[in-house]
Amino acid sequence: MNSFNNADRQMFDATCSKCGNETQVPFQPSGDRPVYCNDCFREMRGQQTGGAGRPMGDRQMFDAVCATCGAPTQVPFQPSEGRPVYCREHYKRDRM
Repeated sequence: MNSFNNADRQMFDATCSKCGNETQVPFQPSGDRPVYCNDCFREMRGQQTGGAGRPMGDRQMFDAVCATCGAPTQVPFQPSEGRPVYCREHYKRDRM
C-alpha cells in the first residue's frame, strides 16, 4: 500500500488559466502550460476525449485470452499475434 501523504507535499501558488482564481498546485508551474484550480481541472477532465474524438468512457475494447491463466478478458487495444495479453488480475500482479 502506498504511504503517500498530501500534508508532506510542497505546494506552489498559481493562477488558474481558466477562471483566474488563485490556487495551489503540487508542482512548480513552468509558465509554458496552463494551470487549473481543482474545480476547473475537474470540469476540463470531464470533457476529455480518447482517440478519434470518442469520450474516454466509450473506448473500444477487444476480446483476448490471458496468457497466464487462459481466462477470457477484454483489452483497450487490438492484440497482436505472438504478443502475450493478460487479464486484469495477472497484469496487476506481474507489473508490481
